[in-house]
Amino acid sequence: MAGKGIITFGPHDKVRGKNATPERIMFNFETKDVKEEFERIKKLGAAVVAEPYSPAEDPKGMIATFADPDNNYFQLVTPWEIK
Repeated sequence: MAGKGIITFGPHDKVRGKNATPERIMFNFETKDVKEEFERIKKLGAAVVAEPYSPAEDPKGMIATFADPDNNYFQLVTPWEIK
């Protein structure tokens, strides 16, 4: 369960081993407090790829990146403002 939505991940019989190109597809999870959620997930043992930072395009926003055990990347991001 992620917020009010459900995301499922499952194995596929043709996929084996660690992801060789983890930057290709990343899942972004929005959170109002990237730093707090980053610390919580880090304590759970997720591999840190990038500590929380503000991207140049949006200095008010924050992004943090982790890798799962198969080397797939996922990010925590500040909620995006739609204009």
